Amino acid sequence: MLKRWPYAMGLVWGVVLFVLPLPLIQTLAAGLPSIYASEALAVQVGSIAYVWFLTSIYLATRPHWLDRLIGLPSIYMVHGMLSLLAILLAYLHKSGTSSAGWIKTTGDWAFDLFLFLMVYSLVFMAGWLTSRVPPLAALKRWLEKLFKHELSVWLHRLNLLAVALVFIHVQLISYITAIHPFMWFFDGYTAVVAAIYLWAKWQNWQVPSGKLIAKRELAPNFYEFTVRLPRRYRNNIAPGDYIFIKFPDIAGLKELHPFSVVNQVRAGEVVLAIRGDGDFTRAIQQLDVGARVGLTSGYGRFAPLVQEHPDARLVLIAGGSGMVPMVALAQAYDDRPVTMYYAAHRQQDLIYLPELKELAAQHPQLEVHAQAGRFDVTQVAATEADADTIYLLSGPSTLGRAWQRALRQAGVTDAQMYYEEFSW
Repeated sequence: MLKRWPYAMGLVWGVVLFVLPLPLIQTLAAGLPSIYASEALAVQVGSIAYVWFLTSIYLATRPHWLDRLIGLPSIYMVHGMLSLLAILLAYLHKSGTSSAGWIKTTGDWAFDLFLFLMVYSLVFMAGWLTSRVPPLAALKRWLEKLFKHELSVWLHRLNLLAVALVFIHVQLISYITAIHPFMWFFDGYTAVVAAIYLWAKWQNWQVPSGKLIAKRELAPNFYEFTVRLPRRYRNNIAPGDYIFIKFPDIAGLKELHPFSVVNQVRAGEVVLAIRGDGDFTRAIQQLDVGARVGLTSGYGRFAPLVQEHPDARLVLIAGGSGMVPMVALAQAYDDRPVTMYYAAHRQQDLIYLPELKELAAQHPQLEVHAQAGRFDVTQVAATEADADTIYLLSGPSTLGRAWQRALRQAGVTDAQMYYEEFSW
């Protein structure tokens, strides 16, 4: 496994952008009739766009092996960027080719649907973008009153219909279907992604069910939930992980939603701390103890990164609800020096601070710095910069980017730090 995350990310982009489309490019170039030479480039970019759309669908299944390599927020970022690039190529394909009848109709329907979903996703499902563009973030907060979490998930699945229309579009083009090597790859790619997607959806539908056994208010609009794990649940939740949960018996809460895990999962119970930021998170605050909870295994890059550097000191940086995964990390790695910086807007929002202070009293290698208001990140980064330290960041995008910038200026490399952004 690649141990340096930036290299792994570059490898993923290289495979997605160049390796996967290559068989279709080569077979199409070898088999396209010369009479269509003027449209050859447009036809080629259309085939590349299709491969990228399929890849985006695969990434939407949250492949666990890839999450442990580059992190789920990065997977979603690749998914979003790849979809935008594919739509651009689809436009070039549409502009550079001519067709009629059902060939044109299916192609136009697919493109229009992709275009609608692009605009919708840029507002609702591209947290990596809305967190960086304040007007989009404000628009998202306003529209969320109308478009609930479950509706957004279902609308996003219209991508499957758009891809199906593209598949039909290609099957109707006789001079393309006559290129048998191309069609082997085209149909093969489609079949593989379809099988993986259906299997992933079946697994999501069949996720083990636990039971909500306790809840308590940590701070205004911030609750802790304790879930008893089912007997058949395979415990592969590492410290610092998050899991996806749903409530299959309750309308509006039947789609999976990610939340960080507070505890080291050892005694058959998982503890989640959830702030009511959206319709899903506000609704679960009203749930009664005893509700059935569907839950997945763990996701996250924190534990793999720590394990890749077994002798490194840890600096944990969190803001607001970003503290949740840091509690488990502080508990799990008490055999090495750990320094924590924890900030929130108000003193009452510093959740788990008493527990952290108690933990620090028991483990002298744990040092906790907590305050209401921001730290002087430039000064702290200059003090904490060290070649034998790993920096783990969690919390709002403004916090993450400020700390990353300050750490880089202090000489910390990208391979030494990982920011798990909450807005995907």
